[in-house]
Amino acid sequence: MNELPLSGIRIIDFSWIIAGPTAARHLALMGAEVIKVGSSRRPDPSTKGSPYQVYNQSKEYCALNLSNKDSKNIAIDLISTADVVIENFAAGVFDRMGFDYETLREYRPDIILLSSAGTGHTGPDKNFVAYGSLLQHYTGWNTISGYGDGNPIKGGLWADPWVGMELSMILMAAINHRMESGKGQYIDYSMAESLTASISSSILDYQISGKLSEPNGNKSLNKYPHGLYKCLGTDKWVSISIDNNIQWDEFCELINQVKWVNNSDFNTVEKRKLYELEIDKVINDWTKLQEDYDVMHILQAIGIEAAPSLDISRVYSDPSLYESGFLSNHVFADGTEKMLPTLPWNFTNISDFELSAAPNIGDSNEKIYLDLLGIDIKIYKDLIEKKVIY
Repeated sequence: MNELPLSGIRIIDFSWIIAGPTAARHLALMGAEVIKVGSSRRPDPSTKGSPYQVYNQSKEYCALNLSNKDSKNIAIDLISTADVVIENFAAGVFDRMGFDYETLREYRPDIILLSSAGTGHTGPDKNFVAYGSLLQHYTGWNTISGYGDGNPIKGGLWADPWVGMELSMILMAAINHRMESGKGQYIDYSMAESLTASISSSILDYQISGKLSEPNGNKSLNKYPHGLYKCLGTDKWVSISIDNNIQWDEFCELINQVKWVNNSDFNTVEKRKLYELEIDKVINDWTKLQEDYDVMHILQAIGIEAAPSLDISRVYSDPSLYESGFLSNHVFADGTEKMLPTLPWNFTNISDFELSAAPNIGDSNEKIYLDLLGIDIKIYKDLIEKKVIY
């Protein structure tokens, strides 16, 4: 049996909500032992929501009240057993608790500490407190998202899970570096800088031209047709993207518009956009009489990018997610069964990872404090009584 890539790596996860737990969850499914640390004094706000069940799969969960001064030595003992520590408190909080990188290195010289904050831990904005949903506004993202018609931009917490993926990749790099060099790392991560970096083209365009990028909905600057088109059924749509003139001519023949084939009035994206209303109407007249998947298969067969725009119920029923193993059945302690998402990749010649449901706070108290740290049972009970373990 082959071990998973991170077998033998222990991660102490002090993070909460989405981004940090998402990173730790990916590493757990790659074989790392992840111990989540939290407290009933201030529980993870996401605990009662369904996302929590995804972001915290396959972890241990011990209770530790970090506001109690007697918790510090326990936290240090726990960190001393770890390879990686993750935290996403507001800037300065972890340091004030006594867990700054230099202090942790005294107990574990090769420790990797990842500190993620909304605006990082340096600079004039470091004391700002913000969630990913707010940072989507603060970093300029939401000024270029939407349709530009004055209507409110649809919400969505995409920043946090995206940042979680980035954090997991950064940690993989740090772990690999430590394996090669024996050296740990302190990683200061700014969510705001990450989001701003992803819209660098808009920033560069403003720097060069002085013009502000505007929301353009589903449109593309260098492709047309490019958008969503109505199909048979209620709220059914198909996305279509034409890459070049060869595809354009083939598409025109397909929808019985041979008058547009090899027509100099339509042989560039800029020229076609002058007739956008007319062209979109013709395309919609063709797609609205067909099923979205049928349109996709017809266009994919001639090399044109096309796919249905699915709601969550149709995504959930997509057989490919089951056949690939992305959705895996899990039986919970109360006997109920649910399909849980796994990873969007498979490892070759490696045994299946062990998927388990997200734990409740304190589920692993005895395993962590009695077995791993070797705390005497009487002391353990006293710590519970004093609400240090709480």
